[in-house]
Amino acid sequence: EFMSTAFDLESLEWIDPLVSMHKIASADLTNIPLLRAIASKGKPICLSTGAASFVEIEHSLTELRAAGANDINLMHCVLNYPCDDSNAFLGRITELDARFEGITLGYSDHTVPDSESIAAQGAYLLGARIIEKHFTHDKTLPGNDHYHAMDKDDLRQLVDGLGKISELMGKQDKKCLASEESARKYARRSLVASKRIDKGHPIESRHLTWKRPGTGVSPADIDKVVGRTALREINEDEIVTWDMLA
Repeated sequence: EFMSTAFDLESLEWIDPLVSMHKIASADLTNIPLLRAIASKGKPICLSTGAASFVEIEHSLTELRAAGANDINLMHCVLNYPCDDSNAFLGRITELDARFEGITLGYSDHTVPDSESIAAQGAYLLGARIIEKHFTHDKTLPGNDHYHAMDKDDLRQLVDGLGKISELMGKQDKKCLASEESARKYARRSLVASKRIDKGHPIESRHLTWKRPGTGVSPADIDKVVGRTALREINEDEIVTWDMLA
């Protein structure tokens, strides 16, 4: 969707009816009068943080919220055009996440595009959910914005790459997937009799070892097995199941 950045109050009034959210450039992070005016519009905000300290970011957030902003997104940014890879400092995304909980993070990328869009994809992996990148139809055009911008081919690669990463990341809960059930069953271990156990004999730890498959009693339950009585003779190398135990 269409977006534009206002650098003064007159531009803000002209732009506001045309946009659904406002971008605040890094250079205006400390421009309190402009921040208050933008916040008063009641629209989501993307705040770039290039060349700023954490104290300055906190101050800006406080001012924006006091002026009515309630949907603020922080953009990690380095004010180098272009930005050398050694200055990208993508790790700051995780620090922003730790210091400013509950805020959606983004990355304003000024590195020179590569065939894999590594900077933008790395930022996504670190938690950035808004990616900003200069765009041009011709990287050879004069000026300070074109040679480090992406073109349509870079954009396609980035979109495809982020789609692949999103698929690979999947859900963040941790449980056995349906596709893992078979491997879980046959790759895990069961308690196995390391020697013959006579019927009526109390089970001791020396009677047990563990082997694949995981179709019997799990080694996780060894403390529930030791001390029970064998209901029948359990042969050496036989998988232990609950119905064998008193």
